[in-house]
Amino acid sequence: MLRNYIKIAWKVLGRNKFFTFVSLFGISFTLAVLIVIISLLDNMLRPSYPEPNRDRSLYANRVRLQNEERNSSTISSAGFYFLQEHVKNLKTPEKIGIISNGTATNTFVGGRKLRLELKYTDDVIWEIYDHEFIEGKAYNNSNISNNEYVAIITEETRDDYFGEGQQVVGKTIITDNTSYRVIGVIKNVPSIPPGPEADIFVPYNTSKSDLSRKQYVGGYIGVILAHHKRDFPKIKEEFQEMVDKIEIPADNNLTVLTAWVFSQKEIISHLATRETNENSVIIFFSLLIGGMLLFMLLPTLNLVNINVSRIMERASEIGVRKAFGATSGTLAIQFIVENIILTLIGGLIGLGLAFGILIFIQNADLISYTNFSINYKVFFIAILLCVVFGFLSGVLPAIRMSRMQVVNAIKGEIK
Repeated sequence: MLRNYIKIAWKVLGRNKFFTFVSLFGISFTLAVLIVIISLLDNMLRPSYPEPNRDRSLYANRVRLQNEERNSSTISSAGFYFLQEHVKNLKTPEKIGIISNGTATNTFVGGRKLRLELKYTDDVIWEIYDHEFIEGKAYNNSNISNNEYVAIITEETRDDYFGEGQQVVGKTIITDNTSYRVIGVIKNVPSIPPGPEADIFVPYNTSKSDLSRKQYVGGYIGVILAHHKRDFPKIKEEFQEMVDKIEIPADNNLTVLTAWVFSQKEIISHLATRETNENSVIIFFSLLIGGMLLFMLLPTLNLVNINVSRIMERASEIGVRKAFGATSGTLAIQFIVENIILTLIGGLIGLGLAFGILIFIQNADLISYTNFSINYKVFFIAILLCVVFGFLSGVLPAIRMSRMQVVNAIKGEIK
């Protein structure tokens, strides 16, 4: 039976090439856009270089100090003191590292000005992240304890500052009027938040800021590695208990501390919804799914209209089939299957278009050093969208077709 449906569908597609072209164009373009969005989101969420443990990482990156009586507050990334003296004392996580937000620094070489993004880190960050070292190694606690001005730079920074492909470990790089001895060169890092990307990494002790001050807000992020992502609730509970016990000394009338830890999914949700609570993920994905359905609505309605036109063309054929005993259900199923086949063809074209768009984004370096791909998960979602799209756009015309009276259908009258 299915083979017959496929044969009929193929003949119908070739009957009116203009309708077929319009249908395939709408389907493929819509699905290509949706697949690109899903692929970009998947690339930001799934573990990848240099964060193979992204799915079991939490980030302490939002702290608020406030005065409830005067309704005044300041909200920022975490302060180094808060992370070092409080967050690092958590017992549940496997490891806790510290990394700063990026700081733009000016570097001059050969009469050229390079603008490099610099980040301060502790030594544990290099145990949590898995950067690929082209040359040298990461700095450790000994380097920090000895107050050594060492640096890890990216492959691109090496090429721009020292020359392409040079061996640079042991050489000096000067940025922001500070000299650092290069200790390692890493493969270029994708520019995806919240922390592993920068041009140059240096130990936190080389910062010109006074890190010994009791600052709870500042420019740092705590990266918390759980033994397993099922430990997230326990870590968040322990984190909140720790925060509640902190007594903030009166400082500019800001005396109440609130802090959060987020997973990568929750960070993306917050950036999209501007919500800072546990429901932000639900809100974000509800908006995302709702937006995708709305985006599919217009081409679905257009395809419904085209399908109705196809029915008018096939009225006599439908009448003859009903006269020879074909039931309304059989005809409805046939038409829905035909439409799903059409949608699957459009989906395959859409996959090709999406692949081309992702290659363009990658080659244009719109998101630096990111390798996009359409993996099995994205492919499965794409096929699911095709089936849903085909069913939604085919079910109403199919129902209308199945209810046609035999006499009217044979006469070509649609009522």
